[in-house]
Amino acid sequence: MGYDIKCEVVSVAGEKHCNGDAKISIGNIFIVGLKTPAPDGMCAKSFAALYPVITAMRFSEATTWEKGRGYCDVVCPDGRATYRLTRLK
Repeated sequence: MGYDIKCEVVSVAGEKHCNGDAKISIGNIFIVGLKTPAPDGMCAKSFAALYPVITAMRFSEATTWEKGRGYCDVVCPDGRATYRLTRLK
């Protein structure tokens, strides 16, 4: 058993959305669960960067890199979007 993880876009490098192919916008939310493939609409490069952190958060109560309580911020490899990952209990 593990937690679902909410991935919310909290900042982007463009004015309204990132300049990448997926056109991620602030406020986009993706939920990743046990059987979730890369969420529809999320950039594949972002998902590749997020996945190891998501996996660690899914199966632990806390990780050393979390800020606050139950979340951490991860920047996509291109530096275009920042995702806040939050453990859903």
